[in-house]
Amino acid sequence: MAAVEPKVVFILGGGPRIGHAVARKFSTQGYKVAIGRRNTDKSELDGVLPVFVDLIKPETIEEAFREVESKLGVPNVVVYNAAALTFPPENDPFGVEPAAFTRDLAVNVDGAYAALHHATRLARRHSVSPLVFIATGNVTPFQPHPLAVTLGSGKSALAHLISLGTAAYDAKEFRFHFASQVTDNGGPVPYPDVSGELHGEVYWKLANEERFGWDVRFAVGPDGSPNFTS
Repeated sequence: MAAVEPKVVFILGGGPRIGHAVARKFSTQGYKVAIGRRNTDKSELDGVLPVFVDLIKPETIEEAFREVESKLGVPNVVVYNAAALTFPPENDPFGVEPAAFTRDLAVNVDGAYAALHHATRLARRHSVSPLVFIATGNVTPFQPHPLAVTLGSGKSALAHLISLGTAAYDAKEFRFHFASQVTDNGGPVPYPDVSGELHGEVYWKLANEERFGWDVRFAVGPDGSPNFTS
């Protein structure tokens, strides 16, 4: 009997809220887990492989995928959880300095595209299917907010890439999701109310169920479980 290949999730952008919660969820379900970040000196999560990546430098993203492949195996789930935001002066979205806008888009868009490129090339090269690519989203592409000029521009481009992937590829090979926590009425969630554990539950379902489209919006249900609104 052929050996069963281990399931591997690679999370790019391992913040202590969403990134760590997603890592814990997948780890408890038997996945091998890698988190890509700039600081790999210490690991706050047992059993998780820290991998150096600087998301404004595309070459480090390619190197990070190679390291994950060599140490854990080819990822069959990739989570792009990185984001950058520069607040503009109040009521003046175009007051952000161009250099800051460019820097934020490098994380929000350029890094995400590089991750999409390398994840799909690697999965195809090793016949790993389906590859599930999950991007941490929000509602700024659909509900613009002046304070989110850099973040919303980046998320809008990322949503376009995710929808494009869904339209272009067979879901049996690649599945793409733009996952956004929302309020009960579909609005943006204040940062203190963002639930890492809820994201972990949702991302687990996205990786293991085929019923979801590319634009996935979810709120906290009455019992604390995800309430999918789209």
